[in-house]
Order: sequence, then C-alpha cells, then structure tokens
Amino acid sequence: MSSFRNLRQRFNKDRDDQQKVISKSGQEHGTLIEEEVFEVIEDGETRQRTEKEQQCQLCDETQSCGSLPTEELLSTVSWSSPEEKKIFEEQLNQLQEQLMIVMIENQTLKSELNANGNRREIEKLKCELTCEQQKCEALKKKLEQVMKQKRAHVSQNLSSKNKNLVDAQIAGPSQTVTQDQNQTKRFYEVVFEYLLSVCYNFLDDFTEEVEETRTKDSEGDPLAVKTLKENVKRFGTEAKPYLNTLKGIYDLKAWKAAPYTLIVFVVYMYSVWQGWFLPVLLFCFTLRLFINYLKYRGWNIHFNFFETVEETKDADDKDLSVSDKLNIVMQVARNVQNILGEVADCLEKIKSLLTWRHPQASQKLLSMTFVAFITSCLLPTNYLFFYAGLGLGIKFFIIDYIYNRFPRVRRKYDSTYQLWAELPTDLEFEKKFIKSEIDKYILPHDEDKEEIIETKSEQVSIDDKTFCELFSLPETECPLQGWHGGKRCILINKDKSLTAAFKNGRLYLTHSFLCFERTKVPSIKNIVIPLTDILKLEKAKPFSWMPGGGMAIEIGVAGNDKELILAAIHFWSHFK
Repeated sequence: MSSFRNLRQRFNKDRDDQQKVISKSGQEHGTLIEEEVFEVIEDGETRQRTEKEQQCQLCDETQSCGSLPTEELLSTVSWSSPEEKKIFEEQLNQLQEQLMIVMIENQTLKSELNANGNRREIEKLKCELTCEQQKCEALKKKLEQVMKQKRAHVSQNLSSKNKNLVDAQIAGPSQTVTQDQNQTKRFYEVVFEYLLSVCYNFLDDFTEEVEETRTKDSEGDPLAVKTLKENVKRFGTEAKPYLNTLKGIYDLKAWKAAPYTLIVFVVYMYSVWQGWFLPVLLFCFTLRLFINYLKYRGWNIHFNFFETVEETKDADDKDLSVSDKLNIVMQVARNVQNILGEVADCLEKIKSLLTWRHPQASQKLLSMTFVAFITSCLLPTNYLFFYAGLGLGIKFFIIDYIYNRFPRVRRKYDSTYQLWAELPTDLEFEKKFIKSEIDKYILPHDEDKEEIIETKSEQVSIDDKTFCELFSLPETECPLQGWHGGKRCILINKDKSLTAAFKNGRLYLTHSFLCFERTKVPSIKNIVIPLTDILKLEKAKPFSWMPGGGMAIEIGVAGNDKELILAAIHFWSHFK
C-alpha cells in the first residue's frame, strides 16, 4: 500500500504541474490577445502561422499526455490484489480524459478570443468611418457658411458702389473724374487678367496627358447567337436608308419610272449648263434636313426623292431551337464570307491596275490621267466642271441605260467593263505566272505527234483535267500511258526523324514533267520537276540499316542542293 500511495502522490504531482503549465500558458496567451485586440492586424499570413503553431503545440501536449508512463509504473509497482490495480487504472483513465477536456476547452477559448478580436477590429473601423462622416458633414457646413459670407460681401460691395456713385453725383464733377480714372484702370486690369487666363488655358491645351489604362479585354465580347443577331439587325436597319438610296439611283439610271427620270435628266443637264449643279445639290440636301426637322417637331410628312421599300417585320423567334440558331449563324457567316470575297476581289483588281499586272489597262489609265493633267493646265476649272458634268450626265442617263438594256452591246463596245473583267486577282495572277514559268520547260513534240495531241486535247478526260488543274499544267501535259492514276511511292527526307521522314504520295510522268502528289488540292506540297532540270537519276539506299542493294531512286535537280529520294515505287522499271 505504501508503494501505491507513493505512486498516487507522484502522479498527482505530475498532474498538478501539467495543470499549472496549462493555466500559465492560457493566461499568457489571454494577456497577449488582450494586448492585440486594440491593434489592427495587417498581415493575414502571420495569423495563419500562429494558428498552425498553436495546433502543433496542442498536438504535442496531447501526445505528451498520452505518453504518461502508465505501463512502466504498472510494471514496477507490486499490487496486493487485482481489484486495486483496476481501480488505479480507472482513476488514471479518468485523469487523462479530464486533461483532454481541459485542453479542448483551452483551444475553444483561444478561438473565441481570436473571433472577438476580429469583431473589435470591425467595430473600430466602423467608429472611424462614423468619425470621418461627421468631419465631412462639418466641412460641408463650414463651406456653406463661407459661401454665404462671400455672397454677403459681394452684395455689400455692390451697395457701396451704388452709394459712391450717388455721393459722386452730389459732390461734384471733380470726384467723378477721379472715379472714372479708377474705373478705367480697373477695366484695363480686368481685360489684362482675362487675356492672361485665355493664354494660359490655350497653353494648357498643348500639355501632354497620361493615357488611361484600359481594363477592357482586347478581344471584346465572346461569341453569342443573340448578340450576333441583334448586331446584324442593327446594321441592317441603319444601312437600309443608304441601300434604298443606292437602289433608287440604280432605278433612276435604268429608267424604271421614265417620266421621273426624264425630269431629273433635264434638271441635271440644265443646272450643269447654267453652272448651278452645286447649288441644286446643296438645295436638295438642305430640303432633306428641313423635312427631317419637321418630322422631329411632329409633322407627318412623307416625302422621299426615291421610292422607299416597305419593311417586312420578322416573326417572333424567341423560342428558337439549337438547330435554328446554328442555321442563323451559318447563314450570317456565309453572307459575310461572300461579301468579303467580293470586296477582296475588287481591291485585288485595283491593285493589279495600279501595279501593271495588266499592262493594257494600266496603260489606258496612264494615258487618261496624262490627258486630264494637260487639259487641267490649259483650260480653266469652270470649263472642266462643265464638260465633265455633261459627259457624266450622258454616260449615266443614256449610255449606261443602253448597256444595261442590251448586254451584247456592252460586251462589244464597253471597254472599261472588258478591262475590269480582265483584271486579275492575286490567285489568277499566281496561276498565270506559274503557267508562264511552266511553259518554258515544255519539251517540243514531234510533227507527227502534234496532230495526235491536238485531237486528244479536244477529248481530254475528266481525270486528266483534274490532274492538270492540280499541278497547274496545260492540257497537253497529261500522264503518259501506264501512268494514269500514278504510282504509289514514298518521299524520304533524311534530315528529319524516322517518324516524320516518310511522306506517302503518288508519282506521275508526263511528256515534260515528273510530278509528285502529296494532296488532292492545289498546294505547295505538290512537287513538279521539269525533266530538263534532272541531272542525276540513280538507284539509292536511303538508310544503311535497310537490307538489299537499294529499293529507292535518288533524283538530282538543277539549282537544288538537296536530292529527292523516292522509295517503294511499284513499277520503277520505267526509269531503267
């Protein structure tokens, strides 16, 4: 029993020491929290680190509590009976549970203290905001008082001036002269100050300003069917008046309403003859603006120089399915594609006209500009506008009507239309240039074979036509007998890795060219080799690890340091 009592006293001392340590750490932590409550915590990372350290301490303490020397003590103590040992174990377990509860309560108290600290910080910030609001209100009141004082001071000055004028009238002309001089001086001072302020403001306009940083995305809004449809509708409604005007001008030129077109033609020619074309044009523009002003003021006036097209309202399509929305997007994309293609063709034709890609049209443009320059130097401007106006009127109202009414006459006599149709786009110019370069390498045929080739050119098959279009060759350069459909082969590039060195394709042989097809579409990947440029044609072995003496062909081309290697050709006996 003495040993049991000694063990119990020893364990109670250890428990008291642990509780004292825990209470001291709790008190120290509480004092630290009370000191930090009234300060604003600026860094959140330090708070997280402290919480992690506290958790680690808790874990260490729990481990230390769980690691009490129970088993060692139980093994060293000699028990009188097993019931006494069980009682000791039960008391020991109860003490451990109480210790764990105390530690958990300590941790909850710490978390509550942290939460109270955050709340007090928020309350402190609210108090500061209310103080700032009160200061702002006080400043507003002071500003109002200052403004009232200024107004009262200005009114007093005005009343004093009026009194001085009355006193001057009573006192006599001597005082009035001095006051007039003072007023003139003040007037000059005011004018001088005004001029200085104007100069300073003018100089301030030329100072550089700091560019504002744009926070918007450079790519803009994302693609959406709704916004796309709304923008298309907006563009259509805003562009409709201009399109209607152009359509009215076209109808006027086509004499669809003959009496109205005749009146316009007579008025135009008479105004040009008398030199009133510009005043008539400005009068029509001002009349249109005045009518729009009357509509703005509420007048119901329906007046247009040209016939307007009635707008057709679209049906309500709020409940569109996914397929309908996709069809709308595809339709808009197709229209945009076609319009952009036509505009690009026009721009490329203008570039061809200015860069002498079509010498005949560029020469005609040069001669016309030279003649216009000479006439502008010799004749006065009023005569130039007179003759130009008469020529445009005859061309617009009479000649264009004849050309539109009779297309054969246009194709035969309209030289500008012919030249515009003949102007090449970039793609047409490239094809023409490639064709001219290919014609240099075509080998001459025998006299007996020329008649056969001419008869065959009239009866070219569809496959031969597609072959010639694929390689931009003339129709006379069709594949030879036995080469229709080509021979399967592989183009080997030693400079690349094994996974990218092999390119499948077909090999064709014509009378003047050796062609390798990589794709079924006209592309740079397709190779055309003139037979006159071939310097070497030998059997080769592309890789040393391949068996046999060589199952490939090595072709050396003039002007090309790199040799072409074609392997796995099915009937390569043609090259022997």
